[in-house]
Amino acid sequence: MSHSRRVCLLIDTSTSWGVRLIKGVSRHAHEVGDWLIHVEPWGRYERFRVPQGWKGQGIIARINHEALAKDIAAIGLPTINLSWYPFCGKRIARCTVDPAASGRMGAEYFLTMGFRQFAYCGPLQQLGYRDEFADAYREALERPGFTCNEYPTPGGDQQSIPWDTHLASLVNWLKQLPRPVATLCWSAARGRQVTEACHYAGIRVPDQVAVLGGDHDELMSHISSPPLSTIDQPAEQIGYEAARLLEGMMCGKKPRKRPLLFPPTRIIVRHSTDTLAIDDEIVRDALQLIRDRAQEGIRVSDVVRELAVARRALEQRFVRFVGRTPAAEIRRVRIEAAKRYLVESDRSIAHISRVTGFGHQDLFSRVFRRSVGLTPSQFRSQHQHA
Repeated sequence: MSHSRRVCLLIDTSTSWGVRLIKGVSRHAHEVGDWLIHVEPWGRYERFRVPQGWKGQGIIARINHEALAKDIAAIGLPTINLSWYPFCGKRIARCTVDPAASGRMGAEYFLTMGFRQFAYCGPLQQLGYRDEFADAYREALERPGFTCNEYPTPGGDQQSIPWDTHLASLVNWLKQLPRPVATLCWSAARGRQVTEACHYAGIRVPDQVAVLGGDHDELMSHISSPPLSTIDQPAEQIGYEAARLLEGMMCGKKPRKRPLLFPPTRIIVRHSTDTLAIDDEIVRDALQLIRDRAQEGIRVSDVVRELAVARRALEQRFVRFVGRTPAAEIRRVRIEAAKRYLVESDRSIAHISRVTGFGHQDLFSRVFRRSVGLTPSQFRSQHQHA
């Protein structure tokens, strides 16, 4: 035990994100067998600090304020930063989820739902760096010609301001938004605050305001009213890879100059976004039919027959309101269902190809790789919860 590598984890233990990161680190620690992990209970918004008197060989931290970054840099130990906060730049290696890919995923999801009006609610505190998550969301909406109404993040120290003051500000902002509007939030915690503000404003969620949390937190998602949809992220895989990188650095390898970024996994759909903002009744009915029966092997010809509409007319209306053809929408719904099976179950690839409507495994693997950029097995390896 005296030869164990002592590693300090400065990660919040109050969120699903933090707990899953720690599980990933722990998995690597068990594999190498000689790590002694120091971890303390931390809240999401606490200012982490290296414990006084602790001595070790490496640090894995969600560096959430500049003073912590400077302290860690001064200590000089091999360190991996798990945060979007790029404090200390290239001096501290970073391993985290890709903020730009997350923002684009949120925009693409809302566009698929048929929304034409959009909003973004950032963090309560000013970040002190460029919000790549918001930038990517806004840019993905601007490409098809839409704009985004952004909640003006207040300056100064917001922690000392009463919550009812923040709540009143959110209520006023939400009341001024056009409706229906799709709202992406910085985090699940921020999303829960927005659903609370909608309640006090008398705004129906999701019919008038659809709310999507920018990260996944099981507790915040469930206590939100209605339950909150979120962007899921491969936290355990990130924790594992961060530990693997730290192991190499503690053995003398140089730190990465560029951050190691992982794409988000999927949208976990709950009631806060379970709506279709489509004005065209035929397209709305077709979308609902595809959602309900895509995994049963439904084809475009089946949709045409059910709705008694000409195929060409349906395709033209689909492209106008959804931005893709009915066939592309069927593939998209099947791919999302396959992602859910790959992440949440251990069922075989052959089984998943059958129950998601693809039929043959070879066809499923080709379509999945073309859509996602990974084979089903690679996706499962990268994103499945340990």
